Amino acid sequence: MNQLEQLLIWLLAFMTCSESISFSYRGCYVDSSSSRDLNGLLGVSNIGELSITFGGYVYNKTTMTHELCGSVCSLGGFRYFGIQVGEQCFCGNSFGVHGAAGESQCSNLCTGNSGQKCGAANRNSVFELSYPNKNVYTVLKQNSLTVISPHPGRLLPKSDADCLLWCSATADCQAAVFSQLQLECHLLAFAYPPASLTGPDWTLYQRG
Repeated sequence: MNQLEQLLIWLLAFMTCSESISFSYRGCYVDSSSSRDLNGLLGVSNIGELSITFGGYVYNKTTMTHELCGSVCSLGGFRYFGIQVGEQCFCGNSFGVHGAAGESQCSNLCTGNSGQKCGAANRNSVFELSYPNKNVYTVLKQNSLTVISPHPGRLLPKSDADCLLWCSATADCQAAVFSQLQLECHLLAFAYPPASLTGPDWTLYQRG
């Protein structure tokens, strides 16, 4: 199974198990390869097993859609996402630094849905994400879960409630994993289970 297939399977589970995340179109905006407008993924090398390009975006030459890009960016709790040249997905918490562009300049079709527009060269079709209650948690996966924590060390809660309280108190926590057997808690900046920290009874909780 390749990286794209793994991502699509995970996102399908994510969208099925979690509360629905909606988005609305904000317009066509100018981008620059030397100064990204939506720069939330710059400096991030991967989200789990999903690679992020040096330019700070996820690309998909065959199945990019508004829904796919929105799902990817929602893993990090970003407020906005943008798609350009039909296949490049950008995430961020602000946009518009280079100004707006005419709608006709965002004319490329999404590679995964010819009925959707996905920007153009240095032009982002920008959307705003809306999230449910950030302090409501949904169990996404149980048992035999393999995860990695971006935070050094481990937290030692007495229960899963302690773990979720710590996540709620941490602004960049998008998910938490808890082991009842080991009484360990790890906070995740992205709600995606990568591979490194293993446990016999991990439960992944998606925030929001």
